[in-house]
Amino acid sequence: KVRLLHFQIASMLSESKGIVEHLQKCGYAHLENTKNDALLKYDTEKIVRDFELEQDKVNRAISILEKTCEIKKGLIESFTDYKTVSYDRYKALSEKNDEAYRSCNEILLLEKENERLSDEINDKRMLIQYMQPWTSLDIVMGSRRTMSSRIYIGSFNRNLTEQGIIDEIIAHNEQLDGVAVEVICSQKLYTCAVIICHNSTATELEQALQSIGFVHNDKMLPKLPSKIIEDANIEISALEEEIAVTNKKIKELSSFYDDLRFLYDWLTAQIDKYKAVKLAASSEKAFFISGYIPEKEADELRFVIENKHNAYFNTTEPDYDDPEVPVLLKNGNFASGVEGITEMYSPVSNKDVDPNPVMAFFYYAFFGLMLSDAGYGALMVIFAIFAEKKLKASGSFKKTVNLAFYSGISSMIFGALFGGWFGDLIPVICTNFLGFEQAPSLALWLDPVSNSITLLVCCLGFGIVHLFVGLLLNAFKLIKRKNYTAAVFDTLPVMIFVTGFAVFGADFLIKIPQAVKNVGNKLLLAGAVLIVLTAGRSAKNIIGKFGAGLYALYNTASGYLGDILSYSRLLALGLVTGVIASSINLMATMPKNPFLFVLIFIVGHTINIAINLIGTYVHTNRLQYVEFFSKFYEGEGTVFTPFRLNTKHFIIKEDK
Repeated sequence: KVRLLHFQIASMLSESKGIVEHLQKCGYAHLENTKNDALLKYDTEKIVRDFELEQDKVNRAISILEKTCEIKKGLIESFTDYKTVSYDRYKALSEKNDEAYRSCNEILLLEKENERLSDEINDKRMLIQYMQPWTSLDIVMGSRRTMSSRIYIGSFNRNLTEQGIIDEIIAHNEQLDGVAVEVICSQKLYTCAVIICHNSTATELEQALQSIGFVHNDKMLPKLPSKIIEDANIEISALEEEIAVTNKKIKELSSFYDDLRFLYDWLTAQIDKYKAVKLAASSEKAFFISGYIPEKEADELRFVIENKHNAYFNTTEPDYDDPEVPVLLKNGNFASGVEGITEMYSPVSNKDVDPNPVMAFFYYAFFGLMLSDAGYGALMVIFAIFAEKKLKASGSFKKTVNLAFYSGISSMIFGALFGGWFGDLIPVICTNFLGFEQAPSLALWLDPVSNSITLLVCCLGFGIVHLFVGLLLNAFKLIKRKNYTAAVFDTLPVMIFVTGFAVFGADFLIKIPQAVKNVGNKLLLAGAVLIVLTAGRSAKNIIGKFGAGLYALYNTASGYLGDILSYSRLLALGLVTGVIASSINLMATMPKNPFLFVLIFIVGHTINIAINLIGTYVHTNRLQYVEFFSKFYEGEGTVFTPFRLNTKHFIIKEDK
């Protein structure tokens, strides 16, 4: 953990802007909510909301440029598409944001015009689709009557013939036998028709048509359907030309692409800045802000605040019993890879020992033991090196890359020990393609399938070591709190009892020498007695102490039995990876065709590594969360979150 100091800054109100901007520029101060009933608090929610709305507009303009100008980004570009500028250059660029704003508004207006034109095109296409069945109609769609007759243009939602329509009309009203019907188009689900009658029977016909499900045409257009379609196609072409002109204007604004991306980052900085201002407090003339800072950065910040801003800067030792005091971890690549795993469970608190350096060893070991394939591990290592060199991994992504790298190394080690290189790929190639009668054994230690009991005992033993390390970390934490009695009696009796219990249980799986069994039995008995005598020490009387001790013994025996058996998943997942990989290789050899072998190999192993990576990741996390952390870890801390320039498209580096 990095040692932090609590800082307080007091200045004239006129210096507040410069102080906040410097804190954001330096990027190593964790700000807190400055509380003082005598001071005023800033309400910046409306300002923040306005900036967020502006940022959304800029983001839409960037997306429009990327779509219209066909700016395509692959996987690699999505990680490396940024520019590095100095802080002075950042300030200079921020003074030119007005042009970017104007281009943003112009792009959005042009896109809005495109949307209007596109809506019109869609309307025209829907009209064409509607008119398509009526193309053979030789009267205008708006026809409704002549001097002596009424005309009904519409459709039925079923397939009908002309005679069928007449029959249904007459069935409804026998007097309507002078009706003329022409079917324009007939399909399985609809029938388009024109129905004509004398004016004297119009009312009766309308009633009959309504009863048999006739739907009137609602397009009152004074044109033939074929002419409507022709005109609509001409209008669509004209509208598409307008869209092309609008898109050309948008493309002409592509020179502002980087300016808009910079504006997006600048707005992010403003949002963060006003959120920080909300944490500060002020009087009518003074400004106050406080937080936490790494001890090694305090002198530099003091110099700037006191000399450049003529302000008061004070640091004090934080109260580590306060849960709001943040925790800043500083681990190397090996341990930092699992920091995200720990934070997923619960952030480290000031009461905790940082579990990451110790947890990292077990995490990578368990991951490798469960994946247990050197070929799969090599792919993970290659990905990690690629991400480190080409994608320039940083921040949380770099921690993920470290996790993949060391997990891959561990998988390669255990894969080599078990002889797993994409399952039994090398023996399969030797026997099926190279003419070997018997393939060589590649296992440097043992074959997991034929020696599964031995490996199971090793996995359970590894798990016991993992549990004991958790107990020792708990003892270390208690010693730091000067609770020496609990450090000894909550740890040592359990370790003695579990050791004896492990020897007793191992005798059912493998042959244990009698001398070792004798020692194990004595340890089991001694541990049980110590737990009974010491676990109930907080009870007030002898009966309560003895009862609590017996209950603790039962919990220890049942709890640790379940914990230890959980480590059998190390064997189970390791076997699953190897067996499925070998099955894929077997299927690949069945066609006796090198091309099909390669195809099945690639597809099968891609699926296998994807599935087993997920399973290995989940179960490795579970062994840490349930078995390991439960022995010593409290969590619920506050993560040190520096107030900094959080940019997406530009990296800001301070001039040296």
